[in-house]
Amino acid sequence: MLLEMANVMEQERAELTAAQATVKAQTLRIEKLEHRVARLLRVQFGRSSEKMDIAQLRLMFEEVEAPEPANDEVPAPPVAKSARKPGGRVPLPAHFPRQTIDHQPSPCSGGCNGPSVQIDEAVTEVLDYVPARFRVIRHVRPRLVCRSCEQIRQAPAVDLPLPKVMASSALLAHLIVNRFVDHQPWHRQSVIFRRVGLHIDRDVMSRWARKLAWLLAPLGERLFAYIREAAKIHGDDTPVTLLGNGDGSRTGHFWVYLRDDRSSGDMSPPAVVFRFSAGRGGAHPAEHLADYRGYLQADGFAGYNALYRDPRTKAPKDIVEVGCWSHARRKFTDILEKSPSPIAAEAVVRIAELFAARRLTGCERSDNQGVFRIFGAS
Repeated sequence: MLLEMANVMEQERAELTAAQATVKAQTLRIEKLEHRVARLLRVQFGRSSEKMDIAQLRLMFEEVEAPEPANDEVPAPPVAKSARKPGGRVPLPAHFPRQTIDHQPSPCSGGCNGPSVQIDEAVTEVLDYVPARFRVIRHVRPRLVCRSCEQIRQAPAVDLPLPKVMASSALLAHLIVNRFVDHQPWHRQSVIFRRVGLHIDRDVMSRWARKLAWLLAPLGERLFAYIREAAKIHGDDTPVTLLGNGDGSRTGHFWVYLRDDRSSGDMSPPAVVFRFSAGRGGAHPAEHLADYRGYLQADGFAGYNALYRDPRTKAPKDIVEVGCWSHARRKFTDILEKSPSPIAAEAVVRIAELFAARRLTGCERSDNQGVFRIFGAS
């Protein structure tokens, strides 16, 4: 009898332990999902800057002491404030050309015709706009014949940007900038041109753009090679809507790679390049950066992981990961929005102090080793 009771108790104890483990696992899963929902709600409806009230965090949790500057450090000069009052009128740019219109006053009243002397003047500047206009450039090549030797001479034909296309490089550049920088569709540009009596179909513009892309492809490859020569580059991707041929639309991605270390003292010219893909996967940055050796500063997208370590052996590769403190801060702000965590609050405060120190000193270098020392890590 006692043996049966012991077996029953042991079985109930095992069931209770299993139930407690299940409850714990479900609780962790619920908390994880709540964090995801809070993050998605903040992305959709929250503030884009993700600024936190640092003073409030200091009052809620233990005061975080900022690192004391060394004795030999020179305090940063105060940031000069703009002389213009908030909401005041912005002065007109000085490099704009000026056209002066002289307004003479009417003659004196009462029939006085005496001499006048200017004592002062009032100047009112008004910003004007001269609409863009088209023009036709006529390349005239006279054919000449010599009376003595009877040779016929003529200048060679003008080299056009696109063969057999009667468009100058300025017009083609205008179309491309409007389409891919100002995001003006071909149809909208065609409508704008028709208002001034010029008819260029959008299909024609699209064909010109494809020809220009083929001609400029070597320049783009050389630009990307210049970017990959840098010791550190920035990488990111942005989604774009990709229209299909009768099967709806889907999401494509532009992969952006930037070289710009002027804030670190490197005065090499900055450069940026875009690569397009119909999907988002780690195979695309792996292809783009196959021959790159250096530091890559990017977000926490899992597709970049194969660039840093071998997926099978986990051995480090020639590309070193450089994280972003803005993305790291989001994890702590997600925690703070759900529950008051002293550790998360301290992390947000220290990251804010780090950003403030960089703004005061004008230092924007990605010196992650020094940053990690602030947090006590190696």
